[in-house]
Amino acid sequence: MITPIEIQNKEFRRAFRGYSEDEVDDFLKIVTEDFESLYKENMDLKEKVNLYQEQVSRYKSIEETLNATLITAQSAAEDTCVAANKKAKIIVEEAQLQSKHIIDETNNRILELKKEYDNLVREFKVFRNRFKSLIKEELDTLDEIFYDVDESCEMPFRECSYIKEDIEDTADLFTEEIAVEEEADTNLSKNEDSNDDTVTNE
Repeated sequence: MITPIEIQNKEFRRAFRGYSEDEVDDFLKIVTEDFESLYKENMDLKEKVNLYQEQVSRYKSIEETLNATLITAQSAAEDTCVAANKKAKIIVEEAQLQSKHIIDETNNRILELKKEYDNLVREFKVFRNRFKSLIKEELDTLDEIFYDVDESCEMPFRECSYIKEDIEDTADLFTEEIAVEEEADTNLSKNEDSNDDTVTNE
């Protein structure tokens, strides 16, 4: 590409009946200035294009990196989702197995407790029947031992009634004796008083 300096330093050969040198120089000066301006503008545009190309290359590199990162992240996310789903499935299966095991153990324990309860009820009924039989036997024994308790209890009371009558008779006799003795004492006292009066009169 021609440069402004080359245009400015360009020399033309002289020829007969050629162009006016001054007019050519003036025109070349104008062309040189315009071309220099265009040349500078072109250089600036090339620099900007290079800068833009560098930026575009950098952006492309960033885009490729981002795309690779996104692909990696997407793949990692998919792997994570798959792993999480597998783990969740395993956890759910283990929880189901554990719950089934717990339910089975609980049902077995309930059956054992029911058997123990039935055994206790049966043993209690046996004990109750034996205890009732024992009490009945003891009551029968008591009835045999104290079959005449009513008559035996009535005899002392009848004897006590006889004793009461004897005591009452004795008390009556004792009262009568006391009355006789008091009367005798009274008569004796009266006689003594009479004797005293007789002696005094004499």
